[in-house]
Amino acid sequence: MSINSQLHELPESQELQKSVLWGLRATLAVLVLAIFWTAIATVQQTHERHQTHIKLRELNVEMDKLRTEQQRLLIEQQTFSATPQVAQRAVSELGMFFPSGNNRRIITPQTPKAGE
Repeated sequence: MSINSQLHELPESQELQKSVLWGLRATLAVLVLAIFWTAIATVQQTHERHQTHIKLRELNVEMDKLRTEQQRLLIEQQTFSATPQVAQRAVSELGMFFPSGNNRRIITPQTPKAGE
């Protein structure tokens, strides 16, 4: 090869190197943008997870309060439903009854007489 042919080939190889260099720069820029996008997405998901966890804890506390209230209401309901059963057993098994007018007596304290 002559020197002339080498000089003519030199600009073509420089252009090729420039285009490869621009391609590498573009690829690097895309990769950097992808890394930033991934980092931002990770931060958003972590924040969302924390918010969801906080809401879950609040709902668990509320559920515990509601369960406590439900248990209290069940006990109260059982107490009220037991009253008629107690009255029925008192009448049937013990012979107790609700007093009528003839069976009622009013007892008043008697004051001692002055001479006694």
